[in-house]
Amino acid sequence: MCYLFRKCSVMLATLAYILPLVCGLQGADVVLSCSLIEEGGGMGGMMGGSMFKRTPSTLVFRDLVENAGLSPELVTPFNPPETPNADDLIFELLLPSIQIPDADSLLHADCNEQNIVCEISRYVPRGADPDSLPAHFIGSVQLEGAGLSLTLVLQTSPSETAESDSRPLMQSKLNLPLSQSGTLLTAVVFVVFSRVPSVVAPIGGDVRLDCGFRQKDSIPGQDVALEWRLQHRGNGRKVLDMKAREMEAEVGSDVLVDREGTSAEADLLVREGNASLTLQRLKVSDEGTYICTVGSGEFQTQQVVQVHITRESFVDP
Repeated sequence: MCYLFRKCSVMLATLAYILPLVCGLQGADVVLSCSLIEEGGGMGGMMGGSMFKRTPSTLVFRDLVENAGLSPELVTPFNPPETPNADDLIFELLLPSIQIPDADSLLHADCNEQNIVCEISRYVPRGADPDSLPAHFIGSVQLEGAGLSLTLVLQTSPSETAESDSRPLMQSKLNLPLSQSGTLLTAVVFVVFSRVPSVVAPIGGDVRLDCGFRQKDSIPGQDVALEWRLQHRGNGRKVLDMKAREMEAEVGSDVLVDREGTSAEADLLVREGNASLTLQRLKVSDEGTYICTVGSGEFQTQQVVQVHITRESFVDP
């Protein structure tokens, strides 16, 4: 039997626990060990980089997956620290604010022998004051081995003590109010994802690069911007640039394509959050790293999809 447990440890003197999968009233929670990434000092950055400081932190997905069908024997209740500590960095995500695609894959990572890379950094929405509230963060969660990849925009939520006379405990590093349980309450307001961040295809064949997004409280008629870029061996070029919007009876779009046989669907982008790219008649020069950037309203973030071209010719059946 494979138990759905994921090791989660925070290297702080007062907090150390192993709580991967948690069963709440509405769904299963997932707890991940992460790093808060800040500029200045140390090594490593968001998914690699340098001259960044890493601080151990924890990401708690509340009610990420419906618990129907999950055996109570396979879950462990999430218990916050008995005594809240201002030095602890526990990001508690209040879900479901928006749907996280293929979220159940995070529950089975250990059974599938997959590691999860999780990093968090500060984020400033377009047009916002860096010091304004609510505060925003970028959460990068990636299943190693060509699994699900998420880039989440997190927005802080008011703590339970915000409207009371008592002063909330302030997180020592971020100077943000903590909940009564000692966690930083946040909601997912924007996410860009890829369920297949690495693909292999033959020369002459066609391939679809998976990318999508979800947004909380999107404004009807608002532009959605999509850009796909190819990076390979130090060179980069724009493959597709699209701006789409839903009008009364149809979807309008402005599209610039740099490569023949390249397409994305404007109606799927606006109505379903499908930002996938189709490449036809692949060539050796199509191999490389494709960056899918989606922007809507004040938020913009991206995903990366690797394309590997095999030398075997494609034969149309």
